[in-house]
Amino acid sequence: MTRAATGGDARLGETAASARIAVSEPQGERIFDSRVAIGGDGADIVVPGVSTGAVLWIERQEAVWTAQALDGTRVALDGRTFDGVRALRHGDVLAVGRAQIVVAELSRTGLRLDVRHVVGNATVAPATLLASADHGEDVDIVAEPFEWDTSPRHGNEASRPPWERWWSLARRHWAWATAVIVPLAIAAFISTFEPVALIAQPSDARVRASDTWLALRSGNQIFLMPGAHDLYAERAGYAPARVGVVVRWGQGTSARVLLRKLPGRLQIDTGGIAAAVSVDGVQVGSAPGMMPVQAGRHTLALRAPRYLDYVTTLDIKGAGALQVLKARLHPSWGTLTISTRPTGAHLSVDGREQALAPATVQLDAGVHLIRLASPGLKDWESRIVIQAGETLQAGTITLGQPDAQLLVRSQPEGADVAVARTFRGKTPLTLSLPSGIEHEVALSLPGYESWTRTVLAEPARRLTLEARLQPIYFEVSVRGVPAGAEIRVDGTPRGRTPQALELLAVEHRIEVRKQGFVPLIANVSPTPGLASAVQYRLTVSDRSLAYQQSAPTLITRSGYVLRIVPSGVFLMDDGESPQGETGASGHVVRFARPFYIGVHEVTDAEFREFRPDHGLDPIRTSDRGGHFSGPGPSPLDPRTPVTAVSWDDAVEYCNWLSRRNGLEPAYQRRGGTYVLRIPVTTGYRLPTEAEWAYAARESRAGTLGSYALSGTLSEWVNDFYQTSDDSISPTDPLGPLWGVRHVVRAWNGSTAPGERWSVRREGGDGASETVGFRIARYAE
Repeated sequence: MTRAATGGDARLGETAASARIAVSEPQGERIFDSRVAIGGDGADIVVPGVSTGAVLWIERQEAVWTAQALDGTRVALDGRTFDGVRALRHGDVLAVGRAQIVVAELSRTGLRLDVRHVVGNATVAPATLLASADHGEDVDIVAEPFEWDTSPRHGNEASRPPWERWWSLARRHWAWATAVIVPLAIAAFISTFEPVALIAQPSDARVRASDTWLALRSGNQIFLMPGAHDLYAERAGYAPARVGVVVRWGQGTSARVLLRKLPGRLQIDTGGIAAAVSVDGVQVGSAPGMMPVQAGRHTLALRAPRYLDYVTTLDIKGAGALQVLKARLHPSWGTLTISTRPTGAHLSVDGREQALAPATVQLDAGVHLIRLASPGLKDWESRIVIQAGETLQAGTITLGQPDAQLLVRSQPEGADVAVARTFRGKTPLTLSLPSGIEHEVALSLPGYESWTRTVLAEPARRLTLEARLQPIYFEVSVRGVPAGAEIRVDGTPRGRTPQALELLAVEHRIEVRKQGFVPLIANVSPTPGLASAVQYRLTVSDRSLAYQQSAPTLITRSGYVLRIVPSGVFLMDDGESPQGETGASGHVVRFARPFYIGVHEVTDAEFREFRPDHGLDPIRTSDRGGHFSGPGPSPLDPRTPVTAVSWDDAVEYCNWLSRRNGLEPAYQRRGGTYVLRIPVTTGYRLPTEAEWAYAARESRAGTLGSYALSGTLSEWVNDFYQTSDDSISPTDPLGPLWGVRHVVRAWNGSTAPGERWSVRREGGDGASETVGFRIARYAE
């Protein structure tokens, strides 16, 4: 064993010519070759707590740094004792005696070790370990290892650790030590335990440390020495679980253990019938017998050949508890007994020969076609119904006899006729029945009770069945808004709403109609035991009237009020003649798309929300009744209409208001000017000239309230100015598509019959103290 001299360059790197080990210890730093011995006297590195000789070798083997604990020694790596050889990693902590050796640096050719004596000093924290429970959950738990030094010490008394001095004193004063020192030592020893909080499910599970007897359990805690431990949890009825835990000094640690409940034991008794068992749709075994089933609610199904499926829901307790299920399986087959005259006829069922008559055969429940054949005689054929668990006595069939004839009639006619559950036609119906056997005849008609009779078909006999079917009624109430609407059921008038109708229990088509409203059409089907109801709210066919009922006014976020304008047709005055002149020409305009229009012009206050600096110079004009346009509120009336705005100013305000209210702007910039988007959106815009004129006429007539169009101000409208244009649509006209200037409309104040009530003129598109504007928008 070669020891290098103390000192030298302790730095390591990949470029070293050979492997080196640098050691930093309380006495200083040293460098060794690729192998170093650690232990007591005689080792390369001497640590406290080891008497003599090496207990640990650290060396480089095939480009890997390893640690080898010698036989019979106690060495821990990252809190776990080991023997044999272990590969080292950066950050590993080796515990030898009362020293900890930390792998500070590690490369292929270099290794740096920090040797720290833990006597009287804080220990070095090992790397955190991740432990897993048997049930698959991970637990993050950490701890700090600690080793007691039991080796003899040398030197003066002051340099010895406290517990050695206590032990020396106890030997000299054993009585005093027994009474005082021993309890204190026990208390000091117990104080080295660290609590681990236990989170167990179920909470009454028994949890213990399986790797050490030095553990104390108290309530939901277990006290353990620092280091790595294995916790084992168990409870009757649950699968045991194991979890690893690493405990550190002074740090709170918790461990969570989830125990999985064991399956329950289900004993299934089927009375000896072999059946396949399915749990929640998955086949798990066979019955009769016992099988494990997980705890919880499950759907269990038993299936056996020629038996009806048995299905039930079970709550399995689990935890190994025994539960017994007695399942009675009902056969899905019945018995046919038949005889013939003469005997010995061949019996076949559904085309497969069964036996010679007389015979008793088992058949699956349902409808079957049976045939009897004997040489030299006419074959006999009929359909029969086999009921599960029952026997059908077909009697003695005389072969060679003619069929019976059956006439079936019903009131009302058109009922479905079935013989042995086989459809044969609709009433009235004449059919042949094989003689010598009873036949089940059933009639059915939607809205009526079923009707069933059994007849014996005698040879060559004519039989008649008369069925008077009993109707089934259900009640349908029809009510809604507006009342007094006409009711039609399947196209037949049935009075007016509100009304309760008694109808045949079939699906019906119900119509509710009223002049001026969109009709309601609904299909109503009967529900057994329940009355049906048709609740309606008819929509006005005129959409503007519908808005008058549901939303007559519209208010913007700034508080501006618009009112719906009723649709209609009117003669629009071209407005070209001088004020007061009568007999001017006009054209017919129709409004189909409902629209709102402002009840007053946009005010100064409302416009300044969009453009705060509008009208910086106060201007008062007496010809407008004291109208004020300037910064700040009007000294006279906050509702003063805004003026001194151009057509573009008004349009930009409309787009701003649309965006503020979450609507698509109505105008877009094109060719250096603003034009409406086509199709026109529901954004705010200037009213068209036709809309303005129509609203002015309505206001003049006193319908739908006032639109305040009779003031002294003129108002911008959307249209370009043009004397006439025959290409403009008479329905919802938007005016000319292009132009130079826009139209200004104004009320002339006259209400005399025959006089013109509004004036139309060409605007210059510039701002004016006598021109304001109001806004409009489509309702939909």
